[in-house]
Amino acid sequence: MEYRIPSDEEQEIVRKYVMERPLVRPSITYKKALIIFLIGIFISVGFSIFAYFVFCRLGFNFSKLYFFVIFYLIEFIFVARFIGIMLIKLYQHYAPERIRRKCLLKPTCSEYGILAIKKYGFLIGVVKVWIRLTCRCVGNVYYIDEL
Repeated sequence: MEYRIPSDEEQEIVRKYVMERPLVRPSITYKKALIIFLIGIFISVGFSIFAYFVFCRLGFNFSKLYFFVIFYLIEFIFVARFIGIMLIKLYQHYAPERIRRKCLLKPTCSEYGILAIKKYGFLIGVVKVWIRLTCRCVGNVYYIDEL
C-alpha cells in the first residue's frame, strides 16, 4: 500500500496536533494491573478446575493435560484483547513525554494500537501495530494514518 506525501498544509495540521495534543495518562498503574492479573489467574484456575470436574461428572473422559491446555488456549483467545489494551495503557501511563511526542502520526501509535485491537481483535491488531511501528512510524513526515 503506497502512501502519498501529505501537502504542506496537511503536514502543518498534523505537526500542530502532535506538538500540542494533550497526553492522556490512563489511570491504570502497575499495581492495579498486577491485581487485575492475579485476580484473573485465580478466577481462571478455579473455573478451569470446576469445569474439569463437571465434565468428568457428565461422563467425558479427558486427559487433564489436554483439557487444561485447550481450556487456557480458548480463554486466552477471549482475554487477549483486554490484556493487549491494558499493556498499551500501561505504556501510555508510564512512558515519558519526550518518548510519547516522538510519534509523528495522527492518531499516535499507542492510540492506533488500542483502536486496531478493538476493531480487528488481538492477533490482526498486533500485526497492524507491528507494521505501523516498523514501516510507517519512521522519518520526519507528519501525516494522518487512519485504520
